[in-house]
Amino acid sequence: MTRTSNVFRTLATLLALLLLSSCFYDEGLAETIAEETIVSYSLDIQPIFNTNCTSCHPLIVSAPDLTSDNSYDAIMMDNYIVSKDLDASILFQKLLGKPNVMPPSGPLPQKEIDLVKTWIAQGALDN
Repeated sequence: MTRTSNVFRTLATLLALLLLSSCFYDEGLAETIAEETIVSYSLDIQPIFNTNCTSCHPLIVSAPDLTSDNSYDAIMMDNYIVSKDLDASILFQKLLGKPNVMPPSGPLPQKEIDLVKTWIAQGALDN
C-alpha cells in the first residue's frame, strides 16, 4: 500500500509541475508572437478609431480628424503621433490618461492600447 501511495504522490507532483510549467511557457510564447506581429494601420488601428473616436473626432468637432480618409495625415501632424517615440506621441499619452484619458467614456481595452503602442514602436507606418 505504501508503494502505491508513493507512486500516486509522485505522479501528482509531476502533473502539478507539468501544469505549472506549461502555463508559464504558453504566456512567454504569446508575448514572443505578439512582438513579431506587424501591426497594420488600416486593419488594426483605424478600426479602433472608427469604433471609439470618430464620433468626437471628425475635424468639424475636434482635432485631429480620425475619420478613415483623413486620420493618418491628421495624426502625423502636430506630434499627435511621433514615429517610434511613445512619450512624444500626444495621442498615445491620451490613451494612457495623460493628462486626461481618451476616449472620455473610459480607457480602451489593454489589447487595443497595446496595438497602438506596437504600431508606433514599429514606425507608425501607413500600411
